[in-house]
Amino acid sequence: MTSIKVAGIDILNQMVSPFMFVENDKRVRFYESRLTYFGYMKLLKKISNKYDLLYNGFDINAQHYRLGKIIDIKRYNEYIVYNEELKKDFTHVNIKGLPLEDAINYVRYHKRKEKMPFFSYLYNDKTFIRLSPFYIDVISKDTALITWIKQEYKYDYAHDFDVDEVMTEAEWLGEY
Repeated sequence: MTSIKVAGIDILNQMVSPFMFVENDKRVRFYESRLTYFGYMKLLKKISNKYDLLYNGFDINAQHYRLGKIIDIKRYNEYIVYNEELKKDFTHVNIKGLPLEDAINYVRYHKRKEKMPFFSYLYNDKTFIRLSPFYIDVISKDTALITWIKQEYKYDYAHDFDVDEVMTEAEWLGEY
């Protein structure tokens, strides 16, 4: 099975947000509406100057999402992932080597909610940002980065998720 591992999590084969599966000092969650475009920009600039993008989608021509209008798509892979629960194949597209400007353009487009994937990941080798309609999750091996985010965005991040509880995906899905 193909996988894309970032911060110890296989983001390609993840059925639900991995937020609750990692320790509190390696994660931070925002309600999507609380993180402004400028907040996103500052966050993206702090984490990296180059990203990879993984999103659930259809074909790379991105007719459905029109991503070619906002980012320069040069290197990509498509993966078919079977979801056992839904008994359905899903196509995931992985675009490699986006410069910071393209990552910012993607977030701007995402904030406007114009035909966006249900979830997507902007990531590098040790940190990922999971974008969804409800939450923005940042998970990182770099605990100093998470500490900085929680301090810098202390009025913006979702404190109600700032707990020490960690569980497995099976526990989350009630399969234990």
